[in-house]
Amino acid sequence: MAEVVASSLLRLVFDKLGNKILKEFGLSMGVDKELKKLESTLSTIHDVLEDAEARQVKEKALRGWLRKLKDVAYDVDDVLDEAAAKAAKRRPENKGPMTEKVRQLSSIPNSFLFQSKIARKIKKIRERLEEIAGERTKFHLQERVAENIRTETAVREETGSLIDESQVYGREEDKEKITDFLIDMSDGSDLGVIAIVGLGGLGKTTVAQLVYNDQRVREHFEQMIWVCVSDDFDIKRLTRSIIETVSGSEFSLTEMDLMQHKLRKLIEDKRFLLVLDDVWSENYEKWDRVRTLLIGSARGSKVIVTTRSERVASIMGTVAPHFLSGLSEGDCCLLFEKRAFGLGGSEKTPNLVAIGKEIVKKCGGVPLAAKALGSLMRFRRGESQWLAIKESEIWNLPNDENEILPALMLSYNHLPSHLKQCFAYCSIFPRGEEIRSRELVQLWIAEGFVQSSNGSTYLEDVGLQCVDELLSRSLFQSGQKDTDGVVRQVKMHDLLHDLARSVAGDECSVADAGNKSVISQSCRYSSLVCRGPINSAWEPLKDAERLRTLYFVASRGMTKEEDKEDDVLQAIFSKMKLLRALHLSQCPMKAMPVSVTKLEHLRYLNLSQTDIETLPPCIGALQNLQILDLSCCKQLRALPETVGDLQNLLCLNLHYCLSFLSLPNSIGYVRNLQNLDLSFSQIRTLPESLSSLLNLQSLSLRYCYFLHRLPGNMKNMRSLIHLDIYHCFELACMPPGIGQLSQLRTLPMFVLDGKNSCRLSELGRLKLVGELDIRGLENASEAIEARKANLNEKQSLHSLSFSWDLNAYVKPGQPSDETENEGESMKLFVWDADADLAEDMLGDLQPHENLKVLEIEGYVGKTLPWWLMESSLPYLAELSLTSCVICEHLSALEQLHSLRVLKLIRLPAVKCLPALGQLPDLKVLQLMLPAVRCLGSEFYGGEAAFPALEELALEIMSDLEEWPAVGGGEFLPRLSKLCIVECPKLRALPSAFPSVRELEMDVDDELLLSSFQSGAFPNLKHLELQNCVDDDENHGDVDNNDGGDDHNSDDDHNNDDNNYPPFIPKVLADRMSSLKSWSMRTKSKPVAPGSSTMSMSGMAMVKVTAGEGTGFIPLF
Repeated sequence: MAEVVASSLLRLVFDKLGNKILKEFGLSMGVDKELKKLESTLSTIHDVLEDAEARQVKEKALRGWLRKLKDVAYDVDDVLDEAAAKAAKRRPENKGPMTEKVRQLSSIPNSFLFQSKIARKIKKIRERLEEIAGERTKFHLQERVAENIRTETAVREETGSLIDESQVYGREEDKEKITDFLIDMSDGSDLGVIAIVGLGGLGKTTVAQLVYNDQRVREHFEQMIWVCVSDDFDIKRLTRSIIETVSGSEFSLTEMDLMQHKLRKLIEDKRFLLVLDDVWSENYEKWDRVRTLLIGSARGSKVIVTTRSERVASIMGTVAPHFLSGLSEGDCCLLFEKRAFGLGGSEKTPNLVAIGKEIVKKCGGVPLAAKALGSLMRFRRGESQWLAIKESEIWNLPNDENEILPALMLSYNHLPSHLKQCFAYCSIFPRGEEIRSRELVQLWIAEGFVQSSNGSTYLEDVGLQCVDELLSRSLFQSGQKDTDGVVRQVKMHDLLHDLARSVAGDECSVADAGNKSVISQSCRYSSLVCRGPINSAWEPLKDAERLRTLYFVASRGMTKEEDKEDDVLQAIFSKMKLLRALHLSQCPMKAMPVSVTKLEHLRYLNLSQTDIETLPPCIGALQNLQILDLSCCKQLRALPETVGDLQNLLCLNLHYCLSFLSLPNSIGYVRNLQNLDLSFSQIRTLPESLSSLLNLQSLSLRYCYFLHRLPGNMKNMRSLIHLDIYHCFELACMPPGIGQLSQLRTLPMFVLDGKNSCRLSELGRLKLVGELDIRGLENASEAIEARKANLNEKQSLHSLSFSWDLNAYVKPGQPSDETENEGESMKLFVWDADADLAEDMLGDLQPHENLKVLEIEGYVGKTLPWWLMESSLPYLAELSLTSCVICEHLSALEQLHSLRVLKLIRLPAVKCLPALGQLPDLKVLQLMLPAVRCLGSEFYGGEAAFPALEELALEIMSDLEEWPAVGGGEFLPRLSKLCIVECPKLRALPSAFPSVRELEMDVDDELLLSSFQSGAFPNLKHLELQNCVDDDENHGDVDNNDGGDDHNSDDDHNNDDNNYPPFIPKVLADRMSSLKSWSMRTKSKPVAPGSSTMSMSGMAMVKVTAGEGTGFIPLF
């Protein structure tokens, strides 16, 4: 059933009719009376619209009336947009650098013709609307006030990429049965396959995730692979996904034969678990080809298939399928109540619990339905509202594939009208596709679904609130969040996608060129999936002249015929005159079709990941354009000056345009611009005109490595909230007056140059959040400037970094840090440093107690700041001290009990360490202390030392001689990764390390030899060898290229220990000798192992580094 939602569209039209500019235009064109009549008729209909939309579920004729109404409303919207665009061009404040020239070419006859044309259109549409309004009387519609749903009370429990078992009920038995099959080695089959079968929303994927993340399963299999198959059982895509998962890197080859050989090599003699999630294809030959590719793995390899189809299970399974049944009523109640009565939800009373149990009975044991209804009820506080849901007539409607659509439909019907439109719109995305949240919001904005109630709220923020609302109602599933807390991507469960397609009807479609589908004339929003030749992909669009959104979806099988594509695109877009949103990301084109610039209604244009080198000068004709996305256009070098004519542009995205060099000066004319992203570009300076963008809220310059100057008048940009200059290391200074940007919240870097630019005290007025890196502190001349920065009041800063440039203290002729004694050399740097000033400065830069991450680099004081203690920083989790060259004492560190990561790097004056072993939560410890001679009792601080430590690195500790074990108890019980590099005087390890799985050491170190001889690492899985010195000219640097032949331990190499390079110790070679095969390449020739009786049981890989080359020795 396709529901008709007209109220949100009519509300949009009402807003446009009330626009001041449009009213002035109507008066000047003599159509003001027609517009008033139009508004009056719409008002009459709007009064009964809520009743009509609620009753259409049962009354087919009423649904037809709403359809006619919405069709006319679309036409009204089109003609009002046309008039508004003409009105905007006539206003002097909307003149860009080129529009005045264009205006002078306009003629009076053209204006008269337009006036006559627009008047006829409005009158004709008004007459049609009055006819529809007259028909309303036969339905006896009543005026009804729309229900006010308070979205601000929604609180959604966070989810992550891994399953949260605490949110799963009633699946323990299913999990155990499948786990038992997976770890059972007695079935005798080379490749066991079990299918989990059940209807959509029942939890097949959830059960597979529970099994996949079970510790017993992860320890049993050497390789874990998860592939989401969905509708398209494409063997090439499936093979590539498996290869990329196993290898951990992107695989670029497309020839099937090469892919087969690569996959065979990766899984040969390895026991793996492969999950094929959401399989639909019932083609036995396709599965048989995939199964053949997996032959050759170790005995005990298994495959889990999740599917709705019993036929798929019978084709693929080697054992009886596991049929997933519905949850018990009790488990469904637990799931329902978790959502309904959770934080911020309804109060749990006996009556509501009883009503809830009746509602849950209608869910049919389907977890998805229980979650959706539970999320719905959390917004209903009274018993009457709960009873209304329980007695809702929608439960009695017929259903097709399953019994849960009524439950989901009920959640949909209780959405506000604007969210209904947003939800239905999502049906244009192919099933199972991850949808980027910000991109979705931009599409909604372009279509007018997102409106600001007070006119001042940032539209993207309003749209993101809509995303959160749909998430809170379980109509979206989410993934990871950005650093600013925004969900990056959302996904629709298959059943919810079915629901969206059902309610959208023929207004939305997913056209697949490969299936020769055609977009109907009544379709307004559509995606276009291209799987083959690009020139034939546009065929479904031949009748789609009423489209408002076209979303191009590229696939890997897409091909292009040169020199024909541009003509095809020109012809296509010349007919699609009503487009509001055009998404051509990854479309194979080198130039934007000029016909696109004639799309007067266009508000969203996405040309990202294309090969375009520039935009046509006529781009300025797109007067309604709000979003222009050119991200990842790696050939794009500049924009034309006519970009300044885009008066309504809100967002310009140039992220990762690696060739982009400069912005045009006309950018200052784009006065409504709110978001400008230049991150990862090669831009060196920004035009001074950028300071004229008084509405700009976000300017991203992240990783603009060549940027050396910001506009001098940035203090005028009073709307700026985010100025992201992270890793802009060439930036010499901050512009003066930046402290006047009262709205600024994001400023990850602040640079001092000691001249007439911005002073440190300007930070004092800013309410910053997130991270802040203050660089160039050697240029600060007064400690009082640090005090005025008021860092101790910035409670939302979680990460701080302070750095001094040691090069500022070097005199000509001073020794560099390349001398033999690194510690003494580094101390020579600071002959001219003012230690007292540095200490005062750092003392006055005291952070707020909420700080979690602190880095101090190049500090030239002798003592650490007084505030570096637990009472001042109770939540500090990460601390890094780097190149603090004359700092001697670190006793304060033992008080920081919340530390989880501690890095002490290049501190040449430190000779002894405090009791770091007593830090209860310390997980990572990195030490590069050239003057420390012993890590003993003072370091441990007691017998139970380092209870949580997982990673320990001792690097470039040239004087370290002693490392005794702590007495009593297990030594470093949780240590899993150990690095000991360039510690030449260390001759013995303190103990065995039974929990260490990863080891990095010098290859020619006697410590390495003795540790392997003593069996210090019984559970080692990965070994990396550093500082390999090759004395044999036939064995040069290790080369990790893929060329050359593999050399296995076959008969040609057996009992030939001389084949080992001299930088592989014999004791290590002996322990590798029983391995079936390994390979390594040098620049001159490959080398291969010999044979012996010893083995390195359980080790997976050895990494060897020689000179500048790195190679891996896989141990199968």
